[in-house]
Amino acid sequence: MNHYKNNRMKNLLKKLCLVSTIAFLFFACKKDDPGLLLKQGTFLTSGSVGLAATPSTLVLDSSSGGTKTAFTFSWPAVSFGPSIAVTYTLQIDSINDNFIKPLNISMASALSLTYTMGAFNTLATSLGLPTGVAGQLHLRVKADVNQSNGVATSVPTVYSNVVNITVTPYSTIPKPIYPVPANLYLVGDATAGGWNNPVPVPTQVFTQIDANTFGIVAQLTGGGQFLVLPVNGDWSHKYAITGTGNPAGGAFVPDANNNMVGPTTTGLYKIVMDFVKGTYTITPAVAGAIPTNLYLVGDATAGGWNNPVPVPSQQFTQLSSGEFKITIALVSSGSYLWLPLNGDWTHKFGGSSKTGGAVLADAAVPGSNTPAPSANGTYTIDVNFFSGQYTVK
Repeated sequence: MNHYKNNRMKNLLKKLCLVSTIAFLFFACKKDDPGLLLKQGTFLTSGSVGLAATPSTLVLDSSSGGTKTAFTFSWPAVSFGPSIAVTYTLQIDSINDNFIKPLNISMASALSLTYTMGAFNTLATSLGLPTGVAGQLHLRVKADVNQSNGVATSVPTVYSNVVNITVTPYSTIPKPIYPVPANLYLVGDATAGGWNNPVPVPTQVFTQIDANTFGIVAQLTGGGQFLVLPVNGDWSHKYAITGTGNPAGGAFVPDANNNMVGPTTTGLYKIVMDFVKGTYTITPAVAGAIPTNLYLVGDATAGGWNNPVPVPSQQFTQLSSGEFKITIALVSSGSYLWLPLNGDWTHKFGGSSKTGGAVLADAAVPGSNTPAPSANGTYTIDVNFFSGQYTVK
């Protein structure tokens, strides 16, 4: 019996020794495996100077839709040791900002990136470079090592050399075919004011929608005619047509001989003048889409949520057929709405930003209403129903 126990013990010891030997050899081999040894990487080698830009100076070109090649950036692979995966990030920033908040483009394992004219123009202007003027950007690449699960390791990030490039962006804003006036006014027997000049304001004043477009909503008499004037009360210049005219619109020409032709049926219409295309359109308008009055209500104002609101202190001034402005003291802890009819909660307008943004109507207005600015003070609220935007300054 003892002999059996002794043999069993000897066999067990042999097995334990064998397992220990295998484990020792495994870990010894793993430790010595060069694929698991990390070393400090570098972009600079005997065969490369690091990040390179081709070309280094360029005037961007919008021809062919901006599809021509602009810049190509390339860099060498960084080795942190055999079998070590490296990820690269191209960083681009204004030369004045010194990589404080650079634009980071994740490159995975790629070693180059090519931009088209259009894509790099968008990038350059987003970084603050003005159009039509040569400006400078600088670039660098950073290399990182991640664990197999994607989590960053403690291996320090390696940065390439910094490359400066000079680039002249182009403007993407369409150029008007005619000089854009500061204001536009509607005159003619199709309008309520007839051919009297100066015309009634603000009802026959166009609203500027953007840098090149104006719009107006007005009641037009069927079968009437009209002209558009850049200066109220002055016949020296006008926008007119050269042909017989179309009730739906067409091309306009500065100081042409013929009047524009209005709709055949009396009603509410929207006229839009586009100085990029040199055209105007006449389309039916929906009553109430652009209010004729606007009032401010809310606990951000002195009148609070009482409705009707105090007039004239909380009534907007109508600048044109579609733009309203008010300068008023606002309390930062409150909120507000704009009402088209004083004393009536049926319809409302507002926004979701303290400083401005899209004009929202009725159910689209947040339940918390338009937030007041962050600090108590006197502010000017400008609401443009043609552009669909408001500002608070």
